[in-house]
Amino acid sequence: MKSKTEFYQAFFETLEKKGFSIRPPSSPDYVADIYHKNRQIAFYGRQDAIIKNPFVEVEEKLMERLQALAKSTAISCGICSDRPYDETATQDKSGLVKINEHNGVVLVCKQHPIFDYVLSTYRKDMEHGGAPIQRQYFYNREAAFEDFALRSGLVDEKKLFTETELRILHAGLVKLRTEDQELDQDGMESVAALVGRIEDIVPELGKKERTFDFMKLFSPLENVRER
Repeated sequence: MKSKTEFYQAFFETLEKKGFSIRPPSSPDYVADIYHKNRQIAFYGRQDAIIKNPFVEVEEKLMERLQALAKSTAISCGICSDRPYDETATQDKSGLVKINEHNGVVLVCKQHPIFDYVLSTYRKDMEHGGAPIQRQYFYNREAAFEDFALRSGLVDEKKLFTETELRILHAGLVKLRTEDQELDQDGMESVAALVGRIEDIVPELGKKERTFDFMKLFSPLENVRER
């Protein structure tokens, strides 16, 4: 699973097939409203929780079915279901487990009721007490470990591409970012991540005009959790 958007599409399509219906969210706090037999029985929250509508009677079995369908859909999308750290790892008060750290880049993981193990990588902002910056989330173990290896320098990405190739790729991504009106949210996030990675490898590219704030592209659905 590359993003939660992929899960949302699969989950909502599954619900429609199982006799539920999905409607636009009635509140900014929700991703969607869930109906059953024309009754608004639940909401799918932006923090990835299925919330029962407190104003109508909803059978507990119906809520359990929604939760089970969400879990089975997530598994079918390819989430990380095997614990990606050993038993000696410790977690902080928020439940975050640090798996590895190298060159100021950290790989962490947190359990989730639907997505099992959600991994993320981030850089430490040493000018602000090591606060996490440039965090990227992953729902696949291999993708997370690969990203950590590249960002931390454990694997030299320069060996994968020549500097000329990186410059050409950077120019193409910047053009894509500004001109492709059909690029969806996931595409925007991927472009931003690739541009940032290339500028880490060839720093002078990042010194050019960069008035666009990539963080504005990041979907709230991908970033409200794991603070």
